[in-house]
Amino acid sequence: MGPALHRHRSSRLAWCWALLAGLWSTPLSAQAPAPDQALAELKAQIVFRTLLFIEWPAGQLRPGQALSLCLLEDGPLATALMGLAGRTVNGHALEPRRLRADQASACHAALLGPATDTGPLQQAGRALLLVSDAPAMLGRGVMLNLQVEDGRVVFDVGLTSAHRAGLEFSTKLLRLARFVQRS
Repeated sequence: MGPALHRHRSSRLAWCWALLAGLWSTPLSAQAPAPDQALAELKAQIVFRTLLFIEWPAGQLRPGQALSLCLLEDGPLATALMGLAGRTVNGHALEPRRLRADQASACHAALLGPATDTGPLQQAGRALLLVSDAPAMLGRGVMLNLQVEDGRVVFDVGLTSAHRAGLEFSTKLLRLARFVQRS
């Protein structure tokens, strides 16, 4: 083997090691979406699409007004929902924003975590869609509860809570729900 060929192989080997070292030091999220991130993005798309089939009472969401989606918890779903800012829901720009529960008075929808106190959010006459992906939240007044079942994202609807808040869910949406809580 001549000296020129040896130098070529050595530099090629060094380049390969540098490439591998760079890949190992690159965070996984920069290489491909992590499973949790991909799941959160799927859930965010489902939330977005369900918003298309929900009606707020007249006067609660005026024509052209932004649909305020308040993120009261900080997790992968909240981050994915932030990425939907500006998308249009029945003529309303979606406006996700991170807030505390005591700042949610102007919200049309709110993402809740498992520790969120739903009581203050369920004021009479207040059309606030409560959304969560934490287990067993329908019993706490959540109206759209996302879950993973057999590797698929499914959703349950708390119709009684929705009607109490003055929200109307399309029958098309209700047919797609895994479970609809009516009372």
